[in-house]
Amino acid sequence: MKSAGICLLAAAVLGGGIGVAAAEYPERPIIFQVPFGAGGGTDVAARTYAPYLAKCIGNNAELVVINKPGASGQLGFAELATSKPDGYMISTLNAPNFEIGAITGTAYKLDQFELLGNIVGTNVTLVVRKDSPIKTLADLIEAAKSSSTPINIGTSSLGAEDHLTGLRFAKMAGVKFATLPLESAGNVRNEVIGGHIQVGSLSNNETAPFRDQLHVLATATPERLPEMQDVPTFREQGFDLVAGSNHVLGTRAGVPEEIRAKLAGCVEQVVKDPAFLEDAKKRSVSLNPMNAEEVKAFIAKEYSDLETLWKTEPWQ
Repeated sequence: MKSAGICLLAAAVLGGGIGVAAAEYPERPIIFQVPFGAGGGTDVAARTYAPYLAKCIGNNAELVVINKPGASGQLGFAELATSKPDGYMISTLNAPNFEIGAITGTAYKLDQFELLGNIVGTNVTLVVRKDSPIKTLADLIEAAKSSSTPINIGTSSLGAEDHLTGLRFAKMAGVKFATLPLESAGNVRNEVIGGHIQVGSLSNNETAPFRDQLHVLATATPERLPEMQDVPTFREQGFDLVAGSNHVLGTRAGVPEEIRAKLAGCVEQVVKDPAFLEDAKKRSVSLNPMNAEEVKAFIAKEYSDLETLWKTEPWQ
C-alpha cells in the first residue's frame, strides 16, 4: 500500500509538472520554420504575423523565423515530423505541398503533425515582365503554339500549387510549357523581372507588391481580387481554373495539450488583431482564417482529392 501511494504521488507530481511547464511556456525561443526560401510569399506572410503570434503566446515569447527550403517544402515538413514534441518548433505546412509529400514520398505521414489552424490563404497568378508583348492568356497561347521551342514557365517547385496550376492551364489550352523549378517564389519573380524566363506562376501575395515590374495575365480566383481589380480571372478568359495555397500552421504530434491549446488559440486570435490586419493589408498578405478543427477537415478532404488525382494522373 505504501509503495502504491508513492507511485500515485509521483504520478501526481509529474502530471503537475507538465501543467507547470505549460504555464511557464515558453522558457526559450520558439523556432518558427518556413520551409521555403527567403523573400517568397510564405516567408513574407510568416514574418508579418510572427510578432503578433509571439505577443499572444506571452511570457516574452520569441519566435525565431528560420528558412529551410527544398523539395517543395518537404525537407522542412520532414524535419518538423521528427522534432521533439515540446512546442518549441512550429512550421507552416503549406497545402497542397504538405499532403502531396505524404502521398508521393516516404519522409513523413500526416499523423506525425498537430494542426493548429490557418491564417494565410493565397491564389495563383500567371505573370510576365511588364514590357512583355504577351498581354493576355490568348497572347500566351498563340505564342506557345507558334514558338519553335516551348515557352519557359518558372515555378517555385515541382508538385506545388504554382506548378500544378501551370500544368492544368497548359492542358486546358492545348499547349506545352517547359517548367523550371527555381526553389523559391522570390527566384521566380526575379527571373521574370530580369527577362531570363518568359512566364512566372506566383501567388497573389508574391505578385501584388511588384505590379510596377510585372504584368499579370490572370488570377486563379473565383472573382477578381480587390487589389487587382484590373486583372481578369482565368474563368473570365475561358478557363475554369481556381487554385491556391493555404499556409497551415502545425507542430509535432504529441505536444502537451496545454501548449497545443495555447498555440491553436493564438492562431485564432492573430486574425482578429486590428494591427495585424493593417500590416497584412500593407504587405498584400491575403487571409483565409481557419481554426484547428476546420483546418483538420480541410486537409483531410484535400488529401483524399489529391490522392485520387495521383492514382489516375501522376504528375512526377
